[in-house]
Amino acid sequence: MAEIMILLLFVLLMALAAALQNRDDRINALDNGGASRLVEELQRAYPEAKNSDDYFKELTRAIEARRRVEEAGAKGGAKNLLADAEVGRRVREAAAASKVKDPDRFVKEVVAASSRGRKGQWPPFFSLSEAGGYFFDSGKATLRPEFERNLRSEVIPMLARSVADYDVDVVEVIGHTDEVPMSGRSNLDAALIQASVGRIPIGALRSTDNAGLAMARAVAVVQQLRADPRLRNVSILPLSGAQMIVPVDKVANGTAQGDDQRRRRIEIRLRKSTRQASPSIRR
Repeated sequence: MAEIMILLLFVLLMALAAALQNRDDRINALDNGGASRLVEELQRAYPEAKNSDDYFKELTRAIEARRRVEEAGAKGGAKNLLADAEVGRRVREAAAASKVKDPDRFVKEVVAASSRGRKGQWPPFFSLSEAGGYFFDSGKATLRPEFERNLRSEVIPMLARSVADYDVDVVEVIGHTDEVPMSGRSNLDAALIQASVGRIPIGALRSTDNAGLAMARAVAVVQQLRADPRLRNVSILPLSGAQMIVPVDKVANGTAQGDDQRRRRIEIRLRKSTRQASPSIRR
């Protein structure tokens, strides 16, 4: 409807311009009620305008659109205007789907992302699995030496580039295991935070279940990432996926048997920090 109103206004402007042949005619036309009629048309075309500045901006846009129509030819110009209106509609829908209230800001972000060479709007995630050569000591959270070397030489540079490219400030490190049961005595309640800040060695951590082992391994990787100055401007968080998530993004059904190197992995995901949403409680 808004696009139709704009086109109608263009037609009105063309008719008005054709009728006003010279400056005196224009002044006389405005003095004889033309101004009030123009204001009435503007008010009908733009009911959401709040003041004269808003009306002036819309009128300026309409005049510029009319100029483009005349340069391109009436038929071609109208076609281009309808095509532009369709693009605008799609931009608004894409912004709404991305939960961005300002479509203009959404477009600017997409253009900026494209100029930096992004391959999409969302940053990639990194999977470091035993199948890919990223090993921990069996049943423990200790990183093998080659794991540490690869973190420094390959993983952290890629993370730093993605942090800059996608303008994110949170790195989530998620530990995952397979479904092989564990046993023994755990000290994670007392030692996990201490190990995460370097007060006790990672090798001293003991877990009795896969949820704890996954968290301890995530902490081990977080400790390495936090120590690297290339990631000093991001918040790095350890999380546990336990044995619950099968690559990629599938919930385990409990039927797996034996060890699985693909599932024993660290996933690293990047995002922006967010505000907490508190849903209302319905009684």
